[in-house]
Amino acid sequence: MANNENNTSHLSQTLRWTDAFALSMAVSGSIFASFGFALGALGPIGALALWVGSAAIGACQNWVFLEVSAMFPNKPGGIAMIATEGWKRRCTLVGPIASFGYWLGWSAVLSIVGVSAGALIQAQWFPSQTWSYELGSVNIGLAQFIGAGLIIVFWQFNRLGVQMAASVSKYMGIILLIPILVLALAPIYSDAWSFANFKESWAQLPATDWTTGRTALMWLFLIAWSAYGTEMCAAFGPEYRTKKDMKLALVTSGLYTVIAFAAVAFGLGGLATQQAAIDNPNGFFIGAFDTALGTGYSSFFIATLLVGLFMGLNASLADGSRALYGMALDGLTVRQLGVLNKHQVPGRCMTVAVVVNIAMIFLLSSPLAILVTANIGYVASIFFALTGFLWLRKDAANLERPFKLGGGWIPVVWVLSMLTGLVVIVGVASTELLGYGGTKELLMGAGILLLSVVLYGFRKLQDRGISNGEKSATGA
Repeated sequence: MANNENNTSHLSQTLRWTDAFALSMAVSGSIFASFGFALGALGPIGALALWVGSAAIGACQNWVFLEVSAMFPNKPGGIAMIATEGWKRRCTLVGPIASFGYWLGWSAVLSIVGVSAGALIQAQWFPSQTWSYELGSVNIGLAQFIGAGLIIVFWQFNRLGVQMAASVSKYMGIILLIPILVLALAPIYSDAWSFANFKESWAQLPATDWTTGRTALMWLFLIAWSAYGTEMCAAFGPEYRTKKDMKLALVTSGLYTVIAFAAVAFGLGGLATQQAAIDNPNGFFIGAFDTALGTGYSSFFIATLLVGLFMGLNASLADGSRALYGMALDGLTVRQLGVLNKHQVPGRCMTVAVVVNIAMIFLLSSPLAILVTANIGYVASIFFALTGFLWLRKDAANLERPFKLGGGWIPVVWVLSMLTGLVVIVGVASTELLGYGGTKELLMGAGILLLSVVLYGFRKLQDRGISNGEKSATGA
């Protein structure tokens, strides 16, 4: 065993709701990683409706996850744990599949945000560095190398403990508010902001038929990785000082994200044209800030934007590592991942995430290609968590619920479950519709989920070997 790690499973109960809220503010910054793709494909009205609608769904789901997380206060893992507990009487394989899918969804934020940040840095400060290397069908350039370097930096930082990560996130969150407020107030102070973009988009809205609905469901599939992300506050369940802290973290983070998404999407929709987003989905923000305030401030605001993306790296390592660690404690993956380092954080789990994400950076062509791969498991885990809530209402009716939702929530959860299931089916079947995914992305996503079953089987063999060894030692 590594020198700096031990077998203790005790996470420190030091988190206040403000700490978790600070970490979850990274979700609002994630809109800068992929909003350009949505704006280019859907126009300002479509992009605004889908991003805000997705965030509203995520905020609603947080109440559902709050009830179950509070039922199991000593179990880390968030919705991965909820899916496992809810389905264990029906299908034990749901546990490892949903948990690994959730872990992949959060861990892939490292590569998505890393490449997005690398692209912004290249566009703003190294625009002439257009060199690249071909690796099969993938072109690897400066943005990919910068992204990999950022992941390594934040990996080392995050291994020092969740309190340090949360404290730094508070300061980064304040800085992130700067570009959000600049965009939110642009309709008031900037003559360059134009409502004409929305009028033009309204005139070009497609017919309400299955083709439009399918497109909307596919984009819901892509956007889910960020819009639902405030559920991460449930993953820190055993680390909150009180259950009230958990409730406040989940509720306030969901509400804040809805407001932030609405402000950013409305501001950018009036500052940037749809064509600008099509031409440069990763770096069109630079032109938007220049339009609003002039070229003299662009470097400063790109720097603040990068801080928001860096928050995503921080939050991803924190949340994804708890999910994988919780899997090991629940017997869903190999024992070696169920340890904490000397700073009481799952250091080995973070290392696994770093290795997988650097591989994705160099094997997949764009942030959205990575997103397609990751979202297959992530959205499926949301489905299993929502349906797990419904099963637990029946299977654990007598278990104490510190926060119990009223009966009116049951049909709401049914609707959310069916919608999420439809999003998974359409998303997986339509990856080529938007041009950002295909067979390779589907195979990678499915392969990682199947790997979870293999590791689950290996864990069972580990447990059986230990059990047989104990029997031999006692002469049984």
